[in-house]
Amino acid sequence: MSNPELQESKNFVNVSLSARAGMSSQLYRETVNRNSAAYFNHMALAVFLLAVLIVLPQTFLSEEMKRLYVDEGGFIQVLSAAGYLIVVSTLVREMSYEDLLKHWYFLVLPIAMCLRELDFHVHFTTYSITKTSFYVSPNVPLLEKSMAALAFLGVGTSIYFLVKQNFRSFVSGLRRLDATPVAILAAIGCVVFSKVLDGAQSNLQFLGIHVTSTYTSVVIEEVLELGIPIFLSIATFAAFPTRNRPKIRSDAL
Repeated sequence: MSNPELQESKNFVNVSLSARAGMSSQLYRETVNRNSAAYFNHMALAVFLLAVLIVLPQTFLSEEMKRLYVDEGGFIQVLSAAGYLIVVSTLVREMSYEDLLKHWYFLVLPIAMCLRELDFHVHFTTYSITKTSFYVSPNVPLLEKSMAALAFLGVGTSIYFLVKQNFRSFVSGLRRLDATPVAILAAIGCVVFSKVLDGAQSNLQFLGIHVTSTYTSVVIEEVLELGIPIFLSIATFAAFPTRNRPKIRSDAL
């Protein structure tokens, strides 16, 4: 084969490979878009589920069942703790050892939130470590105060590195309406609104407005706290969609 013919053959092969690559990437993008839409459906289903969980205790006739629904160690709290464990186990399964070391805060924060749901902040100390009185009271040993301060330092450091290393990609993902950052934003919304409900009574009392917490408000607060690990789980599944990776058929090329 002469040199011109050989060059023409190479050009034909390159064009064919480029066409196949273009078709493959297009099919990949279409599949990814379909998977992303599926996770938005999951978020919509999660909102519906949370609404049902808010209404559900209103159908209970027994006062004991109503208390068990929202009490410490109750139905909602156990589900919330389990949700954080799902997030942690998924991250450990999907991320490499090097990535886990680099992004260690991805594990620290959900573990800390899980322990918070299980009330570890009050079980092993004189008072709750989230209250100012714990750190100023002379009845609390210095060792307890030091350990609590270290725990908060660890959580604060985790939040700092999380924001520092991921804020830009988070914002750009929101602009593209990617499923993972949108689900994380939904989880943040649950955090904000649950804390607003939790502190509403004391905050309004400080302003001279006296309100009484009702069972319904407690249910809404607890269900919103359950929404945090639910949306974080969806965000994690969307970030590592191993079950939904596109399979390119050879006959499609």
